[in-house]
Amino acid sequence: MTQRATMPMILALLVTTMGFATLIFVQEAASPPLIYGAYYAGTLFALYLGVRILLPHSDVLLLPIVTMLTGLGLVTIFRLTYEIEGFQSLATTQAIWILVGSGAMFFVVIFFRNYTRLFNYKYLLVIAAFALILMTFSPLGYEVNGARLWVDLGPVNFQPSEFARIALTIFFAGYLADKREVMAATSRTFMGIQLPAIKYFGPVALVWAGSLGLLIFEKDLGSSLLFFAVPLLMLYVATGRIAYVILGSLLFAFGALFTYLLFDHVQVRVESWLDPWKDPNGTGFQILQSIFNIADGGLIGTGLGAGFSQTIPEVHTDFIFSTIASELGLVGGTVVLLAFLTFTYRGTKIAMLAGDDGSKLLAFGLTATFALQTLVIIGGVTKAIPLTGITLPFVSYGGSSVVGSFILTGLLLVISERSGRREAGKPLTGRAR
Repeated sequence: MTQRATMPMILALLVTTMGFATLIFVQEAASPPLIYGAYYAGTLFALYLGVRILLPHSDVLLLPIVTMLTGLGLVTIFRLTYEIEGFQSLATTQAIWILVGSGAMFFVVIFFRNYTRLFNYKYLLVIAAFALILMTFSPLGYEVNGARLWVDLGPVNFQPSEFARIALTIFFAGYLADKREVMAATSRTFMGIQLPAIKYFGPVALVWAGSLGLLIFEKDLGSSLLFFAVPLLMLYVATGRIAYVILGSLLFAFGALFTYLLFDHVQVRVESWLDPWKDPNGTGFQILQSIFNIADGGLIGTGLGAGFSQTIPEVHTDFIFSTIASELGLVGGTVVLLAFLTFTYRGTKIAMLAGDDGSKLLAFGLTATFALQTLVIIGGVTKAIPLTGITLPFVSYGGSSVVGSFILTGLLLVISERSGRREAGKPLTGRAR
């Protein structure tokens, strides 16, 4: 492990350490920031050492980026909730979820280095994905802000869709790698769009129909968009046929319009996006406060702990980027966006360097999931698109999102290890074989 390879990780930890150190001066709490900072740094650095030992040829920048983003999120959550009655434990809970996510990533690194074996179970994975989603319609599921996305398992509440997306991505990567050539061929046309034989297109259409069902019954535009768009992009990458993108986009637009006409809470979100001043103290309050906070940050921000983003409801989840842009300014917000962009670039590079179709499609699908989730939530809090309520990967408060993002990163790391070994002329050994 070279000093050059370790330097990005050290810099990421220093950024987080500076954030917690700043909180000592701006909040009346001396010991908690030190405790959280030490706990976080120890967990992530131990994870980094383990990954570098087990996967010496994997991408060296992914984990430092994850470290910076999760650290920034933990600092921001602590700053937002420490002084609010009843919310003091949120930073502690987030720190625990980071530990669980780190363990999940390490589990992937140890047991799934030969990740291509997952493609042999692709149909079981798609069944598991739909089973997870159906849990939200069981007595265990419950509704938050109009969307039925959560499952209550006693001491743990989680969003099954965060893990179902990963399972579906693995399914599509394995399926499209096997059927890429026949999916690219055409046997019939529909409305002038060339389509493959129904027996090959059927599984894809079934999952698309499931995502539209998710949109209609769970009443959540953000999650259904990810379920629909990522397989669509993977299908385009596998076949190179733009017709699939056109047809898929039309189907999703129809489903979104149907949902808008059918459900009041979707109409409220769209109307508050188009004209938040229509009800500034009600439906438009969140987005207006978000815009005010971002504008208040200016170029260099108000300073960590000196903003007023506590005025935004659910600021530690959906609107955490508004706090970052307010207190770190345009400069800080841009740095965070560049971190997300760098992660997306590295994931795309991993996909391009992968040696087989399944690995390429899996890496691309995972990266597309990460990038689209980031794009949708940033677009929502800046009023570029209607707010969907999904979380900002690694940064927002939420156990399901944090653990799912760590698993996604672990899969990208094992894919990059295989291509890195091939580039270095090293044979696959042990579990990676």
